[in-house]
Amino acid sequence: MVSRRLLLGALIGVAAPALAFAEGEGGSPSLLTKKGRRTRRAIKHQSTDKAALDKALATVKPMEPEPAHAPAPADMAISPDEALGRLKQGNAIFARGGANISLPSMARVAELSKGQKPFAVIIGCSDSRAAPELIFDCNLGELFVVRVAGSTVSREGLGSIVYAVEHLGAPLVVVLGHTKCGAVGAAVDVATKHAELHGALHEMVLPILPAVIEAEEQHPADLQDAAIRQNVRDIARRLKVSDGVLAERLEEGRLKIVSACYDLSTGTVAFDA
Repeated sequence: MVSRRLLLGALIGVAAPALAFAEGEGGSPSLLTKKGRRTRRAIKHQSTDKAALDKALATVKPMEPEPAHAPAPADMAISPDEALGRLKQGNAIFARGGANISLPSMARVAELSKGQKPFAVIIGCSDSRAAPELIFDCNLGELFVVRVAGSTVSREGLGSIVYAVEHLGAPLVVVLGHTKCGAVGAAVDVATKHAELHGALHEMVLPILPAVIEAEEQHPADLQDAAIRQNVRDIARRLKVSDGVLAERLEEGRLKIVSACYDLSTGTVAFDA
């Protein structure tokens, strides 16, 4: 198939003398020189050449960008350690500013409509600055994401995690917190300043309070930051015994559950594994 670049190069090669003449470069071309005769012929046939080029370009399909890294085929399982390695590598790419920002091709979108095979489950905070797909340099179909403020896990959230592990075959679960988390900050205020939250906001911070109290016992210099990290560690620990499917796969070595914290300032993720 003829490439667009070659066709455009041909057009430029034909049209350049005519354009130079139209812009007044060097005055009117003389018919006594080879250059002048070539220019006259180019001007005479320019419209015909342009029509032929347009016709040829109409037959060239636009190129679709390929993803920076192709996802593993649906029938190729990866180990928990391999999945963790992919996340670490993706975050390293993101943190140094080289993240893949290309959208998936429509062929890939159509392929995903037939099924999904995510290689990791990410339990994250709803914070708009902590999108897992970007942080780990991933694309559609690669991560199964459960997000709620404070990275906590409700009964419904646990069901989503078990579904991804049991039915989609995800070998890795990451509980991801992030620095300066507002939900954890609110829990710190409730625990230390007796701040009053109403309705759903109060219910949102309740699961985080045990982590705040536990972190406070260590007398950290930054209680909020310590509570953020303690919170995701506690959640990861509880997940390991919260469901029979998860516990069985952990024992068999087919699943790994780890906690991690994303630094909003540096773009890096620190894993507790």
